[in-house]
Amino acid sequence: MIVCDKDKLDGKRCNGAPDFIIEIISPSNPSDDYIRKLYYYKNYGVREYWIVDPIAQTVLVYFFEQNSFNVRQYSFRDKIKVGIYDDLWIDFTELGL
Repeated sequence: MIVCDKDKLDGKRCNGAPDFIIEIISPSNPSDDYIRKLYYYKNYGVREYWIVDPIAQTVLVYFFEQNSFNVRQYSFRDKIKVGIYDDLWIDFTELGL
């Protein structure tokens, strides 16, 4: 899932980096999500990046706001706040995973 601020949308695409990305790790190449994409997303202006691992049932949340690099790990039993939005939570228990 990719979320862009409405100021970046032109009706066809997101211009610039998305604000929020959720990736489900690829079983065949997990290092792509944990290393390569993490590097690019952090350096090109993504504000928050989540890596969902359905096998381990974990969610890593990377928060890149204000030149900081914070990471937290959650489980599928958690309700997780999207850090860049005031009132958005994702409750993994309701997703039936």
